Amino acid sequence: MERKKPEILLTSFPRSGNTYLRNILFEVYGIYSWNNLRKYYNNVKHQDRLRRKIESGKSNDIKLAKLEELKAFGNFPILKSHELPHDILPYCVPDVKIIYMIRDGRDACVSAAHHRSDLVAPGSDYYGNLKQAIQASLGSYFGGWSKNVEEWMKISHKVIFFEDLVKNPIEITEQLRDVLDLPEPDTAKLPTFESQREGKAHFGGSARPQLSDEEKDDFNKKFFRKGAIGGWKEEMPEELQLLFWEKHGQTMEKIGYLKDGTIKRSE
Repeated sequence: MERKKPEILLTSFPRSGNTYLRNILFEVYGIYSWNNLRKYYNNVKHQDRLRRKIESGKSNDIKLAKLEELKAFGNFPILKSHELPHDILPYCVPDVKIIYMIRDGRDACVSAAHHRSDLVAPGSDYYGNLKQAIQASLGSYFGGWSKNVEEWMKISHKVIFFEDLVKNPIEITEQLRDVLDLPEPDTAKLPTFESQREGKAHFGGSARPQLSDEEKDDFNKKFFRKGAIGGWKEEMPEELQLLFWEKHGQTMEKIGYLKDGTIKRSE
C-alpha cells in the first residue's frame, strides 16, 4: 500500500505550545493530528491488517469499531514535528502547508529543561539541562531555538505565537482557516491549562493507554507543568539569561521578544 504523505505540518521548537494547539483542534473542531511519522504510517498498516481479517471472516464488533476509529483519524494527514525542515519535508507532499508556533525562547528552554528532568531523564540536573537547551551543541535540541525559528518562519504559511494563543485561543485558531478546513467550533469543549493538567484533553497522559490512571495523572502534572508566560524570569539564573541572549537575542528581537520580557511585534 502506498504511503499517504502528511499534507499539513504543525511545527515548533519543543515546549512551545504545540500540544495545546493540537488539543484545541481535536476537542473544539474534531481535527486529529499525528505525533510522529511512525504512528501515522502504522495507522495505514493497521487498517490494512484489520480489513484483511474482516474480509476473511475473522471479524467482531471490537475489530469493526477499531477500524472505524483508525479510518476516522487517518482522514487527517496532519503531523506535529519539532524537526528542522530538511529532516521532515522529504516525507511530506511537495505543497505541504506549514503552521509554525513560537514561544519566547527563554520560556521554551526552561520548559524543555524541566521536561527532561521530570520525564525524559528523571532526576537529571535542571541547571545542566537548561544550559544544554540554550547552547544546543552539535545541533541538539532540534538545531537550537534560533535555528529552528529562523528556518521554519521563512517557509511557514501561518505563524502562531504561544502568548497570543493562550490569551485568545479561539480567535487565534480561527486564523488557521487559510490553511485548515475548519468546521464550526464547539467552544464549550475548549481545553484549558487546568483541564489538560487534569487529563481531560486528548493529547497528554490520556493518549497513553499503557499507563495506569495514577501514572497518567503524574505524567499530566509534569507534562503540563505551568504553561506560564514569562516564567523564565524566576526559573532561569541570570548567567544563563545572559548566555541565552548572547546566542538568541538577535532572533528574539527580530520577532518582537525584548530582553526585559516585553513583547512588541510590528503590525
